[in-house]
Amino acid sequence: MSAQKEVYLLDAGNTHLKLALAQEGVIQQIERFTYPDFQISRLDRNIPLAFSSVIDESLRNTLLTFFKQTFEITPMISLPFQMAYQSPQTLGMDRLCNAAALSATHMGKDRLAIDLGTCIKFDFLDAQNNYLGGSISPGLQMRAKAMAHFTAKLPEVVGKSTQQLIGTNSQESLEIGTYLGWQKEIEGLVGAYRETYPELVVLLTGGDAQHFDLGQKNGIFVHENLTLEGILALYQAND
Repeated sequence: MSAQKEVYLLDAGNTHLKLALAQEGVIQQIERFTYPDFQISRLDRNIPLAFSSVIDESLRNTLLTFFKQTFEITPMISLPFQMAYQSPQTLGMDRLCNAAALSATHMGKDRLAIDLGTCIKFDFLDAQNNYLGGSISPGLQMRAKAMAHFTAKLPEVVGKSTQQLIGTNSQESLEIGTYLGWQKEIEGLVGAYRETYPELVVLLTGGDAQHFDLGQKNGIFVHENLTLEGILALYQAND
């Protein structure tokens, strides 16, 4: 991408869309929408769009029709890192974007992206810029929904931050189990990574990152727009 070009960046997730405008290779404006609130007509169709989508074809077709120039994140594009994942054709585009964002920062170090959204997604890039893979597990709200869905009498709770250890009623027990189970899984996995990669840099992103208590956890940084940075990195790698 030349220094003078502008490009829209769109991250279309399971529940929200995040839209940004990059100018001179730097993300300048960021907006977040629910799907019903997204009004494509207010955008400039002459500015190229780079997008990543995990949803159905309807939005994709709208984007391809509206914009004069589009760049879609797919497994077939050029990558700014080495792909060592054994089934890249099955890799989610959000994970691909996060790996691309990792490749553009803390170069020469082992890096881990943790995306806290509908699912917990770990993605690892080693110091030689090889993407090795990671893990996927249920996210905060999915855990709460699963307990309500797969049992006859447990209510659905809202996953939220708590440091209470012992629930004194069913509501508290569900809230504690949902949140602390989610939190301790993340902390435990990070600890396991650091046993093998002591100088690991961890970047935390996703809608539920706000619920993760960083405390004094050194080397863990919140990067709210990591996926958008990855879309931009992939767009630049294919310009």
